[in-house]
Amino acid sequence: MDDNDFGGSVTEVRLTEHYYDEFHKRKGVLFDDTDAIEVYKVTLELQQNWPKCATDNNTPPQVGMNNGLYYTKFKFQSIGRAQLRICFGVQTNKSGNVEIVALTCRTKQELSGGSKDGTVAWYKHMDTVGKARWNQYRRGLLKNWKIY
Repeated sequence: MDDNDFGGSVTEVRLTEHYYDEFHKRKGVLFDDTDAIEVYKVTLELQQNWPKCATDNNTPPQVGMNNGLYYTKFKFQSIGRAQLRICFGVQTNKSGNVEIVALTCRTKQELSGGSKDGTVAWYKHMDTVGKARWNQYRRGLLKNWKIY
């Protein structure tokens, strides 16, 4: 099926092993449990509002796209005002369900390397790490879990 065919009846959210490890490596250092709950809530919004949130800026959460992959970002106030970005792929599976697959995450601060702009580095991260993991996932080579 075409990756842009989002007509499935159910939207599933999947976490890859790499994303899970990256998220927990940053939790407690760059953001706390309260912020992690906010990520969960926004993930539910993403699931409920897909695909409209990807095309309408008034529908939460705010979603961006780069080279075939999507991303959303979170601004945390608790620890160092971190801005976490999550890269995900979307496809329709053989059952006709839409899969939103979390592939990787980074903070703007760690990507910027001390400069003011982490956006260019984020797009590069999506184009390299994100794309490689997306290809692995679609070939069935990436361990993942359906969370809802």
